[in-house]
Amino acid sequence: MAEEAEMHRIGILFTEALKDKLTKEHGKDTGKLASSINYRLDGDDVVITMEDYAEYLEYGAPPHFPPPKELEGWVRRKWGKSGKEAESAAWVLARHIAKYGTRPFPFIRQTIKEDLPKILGK
Repeated sequence: MAEEAEMHRIGILFTEALKDKLTKEHGKDTGKLASSINYRLDGDDVVITMEDYAEYLEYGAPPHFPPPKELEGWVRRKWGKSGKEAESAAWVLARHIAKYGTRPFPFIRQTIKEDLPKILGK
């Protein structure tokens, strides 16, 4: 029973560290990804779960043309654009992503490397 409690403690501390790394170093948009980060115990393993698109944040995405309409909300929230200006900026952003892809933000690997040893050491 004490071992299970310790596994829960590790799960809680690690998910908190992931959320902290994500929001402090990458910023926060809608909070959907951070709020999806959770854990469960599977036998002797602590399994971390989160939205599938975390992979594209972690590793970046190759060049592709995202629908500009899908980027408008992000452009409004992050760049403060509205109306036709938001539509235009979303098209510019979509063309940029089509040419260059998106940069990686390895918050999962950073948390494993920097925070997990401290968590396990406690």
